[in-house]
Amino acid sequence: MRILAWILFFLPLTALTQVRDGSIEGTILDSTSRLAVHRATIELIPYSGMASRLAMSDKTGFFSLDSLPEGFYRLAISFKGFGSFMVDSIVIRQDHVDINLGIVSLKPASTEMQTIMIYAEKPLIQTKDGNITMNVAESPLSAGSNANDLLKNMPLISSDPDGKINVRGREPRILVDEKPVDLNGMQLNDFLESLPGGMIEKIEIMTNPPAQYAQEPGGVINIVTRKGKAGMNGKLSVYSGTRGELGFNGSINYRKKGLSFSLTAGDSYNEFRGNSAGVRENFYVDSSNALLTNNEYINISRRPNVRFNLDYELNAKNAINLVLNYNANNFDNDGLTRYENYNDAGENYKKSIRSILSSGSNINPGGNITFTHRGKKEGEVLRLQAGLNHSWQDNERAFRQKYYDAKDAPNGTDSIQSQFVDNRNEGFNARISYDLPMNNTKTVLSVGSAYSIQQNHVMQDSYYQDPAGDEVYVDLLSNDLGFDQEVTNLRASLKHKFNSHYSFNTGITWEHTDILFKLFKFNNKVNNDYATWLPFAGFYTNREGGETMSLTYRRSVRRPGIRELNPSIDYTDPYNLRTGNPFLDPTITDNFDLTAGKTTSKYYFNIGLGYNRVGDIFTTLRTLIGDGKTLVNWQNIDTKHEYEVSIWSGYTASRSLRLNVNFGYTYNTYSERDIQLNRYRNGGSVNAKVSVSYTPKDVWSFTGNFNYNRFANPQGSVRSTVSMNIGIQKKFYKKKLIATINLVDPFFQQTFRNETIGTNFRLVSEGTTETRNVRLTLAYVFKFKQVK
Repeated sequence: MRILAWILFFLPLTALTQVRDGSIEGTILDSTSRLAVHRATIELIPYSGMASRLAMSDKTGFFSLDSLPEGFYRLAISFKGFGSFMVDSIVIRQDHVDINLGIVSLKPASTEMQTIMIYAEKPLIQTKDGNITMNVAESPLSAGSNANDLLKNMPLISSDPDGKINVRGREPRILVDEKPVDLNGMQLNDFLESLPGGMIEKIEIMTNPPAQYAQEPGGVINIVTRKGKAGMNGKLSVYSGTRGELGFNGSINYRKKGLSFSLTAGDSYNEFRGNSAGVRENFYVDSSNALLTNNEYINISRRPNVRFNLDYELNAKNAINLVLNYNANNFDNDGLTRYENYNDAGENYKKSIRSILSSGSNINPGGNITFTHRGKKEGEVLRLQAGLNHSWQDNERAFRQKYYDAKDAPNGTDSIQSQFVDNRNEGFNARISYDLPMNNTKTVLSVGSAYSIQQNHVMQDSYYQDPAGDEVYVDLLSNDLGFDQEVTNLRASLKHKFNSHYSFNTGITWEHTDILFKLFKFNNKVNNDYATWLPFAGFYTNREGGETMSLTYRRSVRRPGIRELNPSIDYTDPYNLRTGNPFLDPTITDNFDLTAGKTTSKYYFNIGLGYNRVGDIFTTLRTLIGDGKTLVNWQNIDTKHEYEVSIWSGYTASRSLRLNVNFGYTYNTYSERDIQLNRYRNGGSVNAKVSVSYTPKDVWSFTGNFNYNRFANPQGSVRSTVSMNIGIQKKFYKKKLIATINLVDPFFQQTFRNETIGTNFRLVSEGTTETRNVRLTLAYVFKFKQVK
């Protein structure tokens, strides 16, 4: 009702919208030094034949022209020593009066005598050379969401049952402002969940990434944060949803001459409720039995976050960047599971109810620094990066299980157990890269190296309560272990541009991994090290008329982490135990991709075909171990083959209406040995998305996003999810106040159905996560006086 009241309050205000004049603003920088251009001349030329308007850029490179009537314009920018720059086809109309050109880069006169740019409003999704950009800055989808939510709405991206992000079925490298995020699985998830969507300018998917990331199997995802305009400005957002969420975030940005910084901070509270039911049939030599489960849960989390970004240009050739960030996840989860056991005659002989209380926190501070030197040749760049991250993860779980007979009478003593997990993680990473254009300017040599180390110490103490009420330490279920992983790589590549339409790229990376697993409890160590050669090559075309094609090959390595290697037993579910395997080998993949596309002013269409040969796959395998229990652990299996097809396209019906469609299908085939021994089944995964954006006026915006995922694993288990997000946004008071309403899964909740078939069992489960939500977000943009 509160949300409805807000809707009824804001909608009548649209009648107050008045006809007003337009404005054009931007910031002029030197393309080489990235310094502000002071006193550049800006001439605004109306198509109507009216008199031109003149302006000059200030010390920060900022310029502004206001009180402009409706009509078509061209903008000419000039400064001594630089080639002229012209922006054509600028239109001011009543639904689009305030135009921000952003950064305008002037090139030296000797390099480029004149640059002409055709101005066009940015659509929600753009594509170029097979790469995809989603401009989320002003999209209603970003209001009240986080980076993880936005990623799952992007074309080509899907998430597996563990929540891991994939691009065309493969794991990508994630960057923030072109800097790698070197975090483990849990840290990365916490980071993405804590990064507010309102602080993101755009998200780029690079299916053809630069040389330093060419060996990444899923390409690169680059999250670009907001940088703000010249001077000082800021934004404050608050949101609340009916599902049980509440949050706020704010930012302040400053830029003057060669100095700029931004500070963002926020906090969020979320509740997720859900339920599931399952039946597992166990088959033995002389008998069978069945286990029925019903589960209900509520997961509560609170995620504070702070991020500071500083850019400082030491001089025309050298610059540094510093990023400091902090995020945390304080959680409190409550689950209740009912178990019923049946014999082969279908008679119920035992029941139990198990409650699980889990609470704790994950705290993740970190930072990195980057030094960039630009050489004498255009395109010559030396970049040094170094980063530190730390993580404290504490989890306290309490288990209580009550037993009953078939008539619901208490039967036996309650089982009361507790578990305390303390995980400490420290990481360091460093990178160096150097790009050097050769004398012919058509060939670029790129070399570099990267080093990272992650050190983990995990302490797990388990207890049970005896009949006297005393806690007794359980040595068998306790552990004390360390996990160190050190990765070093060296790379070199050449990129040659034959002409404006054809180019070729090839190179190789040598990578060495050293893993040490320390089982302090048993005074034992498990060491594993391996070196891998990772070649890559690509041929690219970019023809007139917007036609593109690329043919690429890359070899990649996927290393098991602490989650897959940790031998500790997780007995959260007493009938389904989970453990890792410290002896896993890495997975080596040979990937071949062919993509082709065409882009025009009205539409774009791309198709990608992929084949992957994946060797020594490590994956989860469920086996029946007796007493009605199964064990889920990680094992290497034989080589599998993946066949993939992806289509991503968009159509611009008008300036106001745009449609984007994405479809991906991956089919996996396994060896005869795995099919016979482990009962594996060949199967396919599907990802499909449809998004619509409608902007009838500059102050109104509507978006709709529909997402379907179906994921298959080797034992035939399938997880399907359907999600929807409808956003309505209205801007008030010269677009300083922004109100957004999001309808999340308004017609159905997210559901799944899994089926797993093993050598002597069959498991079927289904469940629902209560994701239906109506969210209201209010944001206010602060525009301080420009610094002179």
